[in-house]
Amino acid sequence: MMTRNSVVHLCTLVVLLLVGGCGGGAPALTATEARQALDAIYAGSLAPLSLEPVFQRGMSDAVTGETAMLLRDQFGAVKDVQFQSSGKANPQVTESIWTVTAEKRNFEMKIWQVDGQISGFWFRPSSAQEWGPVPMIGVDYARRKRLPADW
Repeated sequence: MMTRNSVVHLCTLVVLLLVGGCGGGAPALTATEARQALDAIYAGSLAPLSLEPVFQRGMSDAVTGETAMLLRDQFGAVKDVQFQSSGKANPQVTESIWTVTAEKRNFEMKIWQVDGQISGFWFRPSSAQEWGPVPMIGVDYARRKRLPADW
């Protein structure tokens, strides 16, 4: 049986394998772009964003909508997004990490980009916890309609 951490690592590996041949990474997002990405997730649709095609095929509005409900329930409305760090997750992927100030409590967001297109979103409630990829936390929340035990 796979644990939640095993699934997180498997999802990360799949994303790396799928985007591995897509060319060089692009510069990290600006704060405005990161806020727009987070606003799109909170709105329940990634349609306004420039997504990497493989990632786009794996993201439905239903999963994004469930993720939006989880974020609103657990963290409340977003007040601010502050840049934390950026770097290369691998030679093709640029990663940026953001601290999100929300009305109930803060959380962290990680965004991956390939050639200027978003190729992954992760969230975690604190730096002491594991990153959860958007498809997995949205699907998990939809199944349970409550917060996963380790969140």
